[in-house]
Amino acid sequence: MDRTRKLLFLPVFAFLLCFFLLVARHRFIDPDEGYYLMASRLVLQHKLPYLDFFYQQAPLLPYAYGLWMKLFGISWFSARSFSATLSAILGLLIYDHVCHQTRRWLAGLAAVVLYVSSSFVFAWFPLVKTYSLATLFLFGAYVVVTRLLPASSPWLAAVSGVLFGLSVDTRSYIVVCAPLFLWWVFRHSETGDGTARILWFLGGFTIGIGPSLCFFVASPDRFLFNNFGYHVIRTDAGLVGAWSQKLLAARILLFSANYNGIQFCLLAAVCLASIFALPIRRGAAALAFLMASAVSFASIFVLRIRRDAALLAFLIAVVLAFISILPTPLLVQYFCICMPFLIVAAVCAASDYITSLRAAGTTQRVAVLAGIALLATFVASSVPNFRSYLITGEHVIGMLGTDDAPNWTLDEVSAVSKAIDQLAAPKERIASFWPGYIFASQADPYPGFENDFGRMISRKLTVDQRTKYHIIAESDIEADFAAHTPRIAVLGNRIMFGPQRIRDVCDNPYDISACATMLLSHGYTVVRTIGDTSIFVSSSRP
Repeated sequence: MDRTRKLLFLPVFAFLLCFFLLVARHRFIDPDEGYYLMASRLVLQHKLPYLDFFYQQAPLLPYAYGLWMKLFGISWFSARSFSATLSAILGLLIYDHVCHQTRRWLAGLAAVVLYVSSSFVFAWFPLVKTYSLATLFLFGAYVVVTRLLPASSPWLAAVSGVLFGLSVDTRSYIVVCAPLFLWWVFRHSETGDGTARILWFLGGFTIGIGPSLCFFVASPDRFLFNNFGYHVIRTDAGLVGAWSQKLLAARILLFSANYNGIQFCLLAAVCLASIFALPIRRGAAALAFLMASAVSFASIFVLRIRRDAALLAFLIAVVLAFISILPTPLLVQYFCICMPFLIVAAVCAASDYITSLRAAGTTQRVAVLAGIALLATFVASSVPNFRSYLITGEHVIGMLGTDDAPNWTLDEVSAVSKAIDQLAAPKERIASFWPGYIFASQADPYPGFENDFGRMISRKLTVDQRTKYHIIAESDIEADFAAHTPRIAVLGNRIMFGPQRIRDVCDNPYDISACATMLLSHGYTVVRTIGDTSIFVSSSRP
């Protein structure tokens, strides 16, 4: 089995890399990618998140993508290629881990098929967002910690801690999984050695979150606002609220064909059915339910199932799903981080269940055939989503429908960047309402336009706060246009809120015509149009 598994390493990785590179090239752009890439480019220019520009996430991603682009060039496909590579490495880890746990290379291949055909994976991992990087580090920490034995070196616990810290440094709320890892480290230690190993894990974790600690020490107020305070005030419902919207999102996650809820339900059902079908101690089902409800981490101490690693993967998925429900507004894409762990748990638990069937006749054959049927159903359900995210744009989060799809291709946005280079001087500061248009150009963002999400909360901040957090006020935006301070403005087919004057004109904050009217009234002229994106140039300077 080990020989076959190793022989398949290179073909599996080549398949995964080619698949994710294909998706990365053709998947429609998500609007969030604009500010992630702009942050990565600003880091390359030796600017610091929080201190020099507004950035509402943990700090590691801009540095990881910035380093990649320093080596392979600044372009959309270069950045997407890094995401594709991360996704392929994660898929290879899933394959190896499932093979190791089940002792079956076929189970590893089945996990790979589930991974690449998951709509939550191919739709969100090859993008320039936190998901692939954070999940790779988290899954790596999970794999390392599951290899812990009582006789293992404590360095193994430290390595797992470093990887877990790097994951938290990419997406901060992953820290809620820490009790699971600490429990596992303690449980798989020799008597009297558990505390020491936990300290090794925590030491590695401290190293992993080093970037966050550095930024916190440099400016606690800026760090806490960008990572926490912004999310508290971004909506009127607060950090955790708008439960009707959360219920709607949960219904979409579980039952909507547009976001392939059937896949999520299938994996969860297989995990639960396989886990509870195995011999477990009395009362474990009730304790698992308590864990699934995130009521008590202590309950997992008494859980015993045949495949411990599958249980840990399932519990990590449950905790991630629970914490993904809390942010306001809730987006279905948040649950994509759960999928690799659900896949591992489902495949390993199902393999154990089949092995536990003592009858080598009809019963086992029926179970295998049922597994093949479920796998085929899972794969078939992803075909419409594959078409939506790569071809039509229908029901894609962040887009306004199929007519909007041509505006969000890599070629279209790159064409806008080339047009900007033809009109702007190198390093000229221009006002692009979406930072993605100038990411791959030679122009620099006008102060306050590095991140299009800051304008959402500008009215909730004082003048001093806006200055400190590098957020431009709506009134200042219009005043700058009136003074022709940014010579060039780029307006796409929608914006993330606009100047107060736009809200006065209409009730729709995405009204592009109102924003265009404002620019025209201040002496700007449309000099280039690419799709639904217009480039305005001031006809005079004060």
